[in-house]
Parts: sequence; C-alpha cells; structure tokens
Amino acid sequence: MTGGNVARGQSHVIGVALLIGLTMVSLGALTATVGTVVDSNAAVGDVDRVATDLDDAIEQVEGTGTHTGHVTYTDGTLRAETRTIRVFHGDDLAVSRVTDALVYDRGEYSVTAVGGAIVRDHAGSRSIASGPSVSASDDIVVLGVVDLAVEPRSVGGSGPNTHTLVSDVSHERVIEDRTGEWTMAVETPLPDPWVRAFEEAGATVETGRFDGDDHPSVVATFEGERTAHVVVHRIDTEVRDG
Repeated sequence: MTGGNVARGQSHVIGVALLIGLTMVSLGALTATVGTVVDSNAAVGDVDRVATDLDDAIEQVEGTGTHTGHVTYTDGTLRAETRTIRVFHGDDLAVSRVTDALVYDRGEYSVTAVGGAIVRDHAGSRSIASGPSVSASDDIVVLGVVDLAVEPRSVGGSGPNTHTLVSDVSHERVIEDRTGEWTMAVETPLPDPWVRAFEEAGATVETGRFDGDDHPSVVATFEGERTAHVVVHRIDTEVRDG
C-alpha cells in the first residue's frame, strides 16, 4: 500500500470514529432531554393534583365540623411552615393570627395552601389555584382569615405517598359592621399571585416585611370608608399516612 492509501485509510477510520462519537453524544442529549420532559410533566401532574386535593381537603371555609380529604403525589415532600396574617383598621392592628402553611415541594415545583388560598409554582410560573376568602364592593369589604393548624408539622417524605387529612372547621366573626379603611397582610415567599388576587379584589397592593417574620408580606389596602366583616376560619388538621 502506498503512503497515500495509508493516509486515506487512516482518515476514513478517524472519520467513522468521529461519526460514531457524535451519534452517541446526540443520542445522549436526546435521552437527557426526553428524561427532563418526562420528569417535568410528572412534576406538573403532581402539582395540579395536590392543589386540587388540598382545595378539597382543607379549604372548607364555607363548612363546619369534621371533614376528611386525601392528598396523593408520586414524588416530593409535604410539610407545615409558619406564616402570619394581619388585618388593620386604618393604622391599628385589628386581627393577627400565626397560622400554618401546608407546603408540597418537588424541587422547582410546589403547592402552598395558606390564608385561604392555594398557590401553584410550576418552576417559577406561579398562579392561584384557589383564591383567598376576600371580597369587596365600594362600601363593604369581607375578609376571611384562615387560621390553619397542622399536626404533625413534618408530615410526609419522598413519594409516592397518599395522606388522609382530617380537619375540624369552626368560624368566628371577630369584626362586624365597623367602618373605615381596611388592610390585609399575608406573609408569603411567593408574593406575585397574591398581588394579582388582591388587585382583582379591588385593593391597592404593596409588599414589605414585618419585624419577626421569616418572609415578606403582601399588603392589600381597601381604601376609603368601607364597612368590614372579618371572619376567622379555624381549621385544625391532622395528617395521617394512607
């Protein structure tokens, strides 16, 4: 074989090896992409299912007595965290409740039930799955303060998991027919959906942090002279396996 033929043969072998290598890299990248899509779809499915389950299990602000619901997910964790909800009459603090938030967490995906609302987080795309118990007109504002107490506070490890939530619901009308300007503040690390929900209810909204809180609060003011009705919805929830 001449020197030219040897060179061409070596080039051919090197070319085939590079082609095989590039093919393997492409297949690897495709496999990784497919895996990421499958995992994200599963996470979205878990978030949407948990949001629906929590809405049925603990957001029973219109009911009274004992209610049983179930929460199911394929992966992730479920736990309770502390939040504070405040209601102001003008500049005066009228109602304050330290409450639990029930948080489902799966990496970048989560669901948080707190203050009468359920917030979904699809890897940074956040929305209200179930709105807060707040309504207002030009003359009247109705503020529902959901005071949730969860036991045990760390309620579930990595899935798949199904939990039974047994809730005892009661209601207390703490303010009735009092006129003035009213403000509701909800502590949350996910403010954007709350801001939109309060603005849709007709409030002027800002964010800030109260002393002693772990997270900022969304502060919604219903301006002008309005007659308020403030109801505390107490929900004591026991989380059981299965």
